[in-house]
Amino acid sequence: MTTLKELTQHNHELAEQHPFTKLLLGGRVTSGIYATYLANQLLQYQVLENCSSHLLQDLPNIQRSDLIFDDLLELGEPVIIFNSTKLYCSHVKSLTDHQLWAHIYTKHMGDLYGGQLIKTKVPGSGHMYSFENRKELISSLREKLDISMATEANKCFELTINLFDDIAHEYNIQ
Repeated sequence: MTTLKELTQHNHELAEQHPFTKLLLGGRVTSGIYATYLANQLLQYQVLENCSSHLLQDLPNIQRSDLIFDDLLELGEPVIIFNSTKLYCSHVKSLTDHQLWAHIYTKHMGDLYGGQLIKTKVPGSGHMYSFENRKELISSLREKLDISMATEANKCFELTINLFDDIAHEYNIQ
């Protein structure tokens, strides 16, 4: 049986192979670049979590916005907000509940899995990647997903890659 993970694998790999992601995972990202990334993530997560707050009620502690804000404050760096973030936020505001789950899957599941490595590589505390009940959240989130979300999950990956492109262009990351 085909899974949502399999249906989004190509875009997931593109995101993982992006020069910005390699910088991040390589532990070479500066606090200024990371702060800009966090600021853009903060806006995206705030909109996503506000639009889906009614969906997240039975997933305690999955929300990341406050933790991203704390991480951003800790760095205390000036940031740039990119048009790709504005486009993402506008897109999310137009989604149905079903489509919102695809974005929750892409962003939050990424934090639950890949975020565990990222938090060891970034400047600051990386609180956004800390979960009190990680295994339970993964299990509960999986129950909400189905393969019909693949198109929107792939769109989320594409919008995320657009942000990575903006960061790479701004900071000359190759």
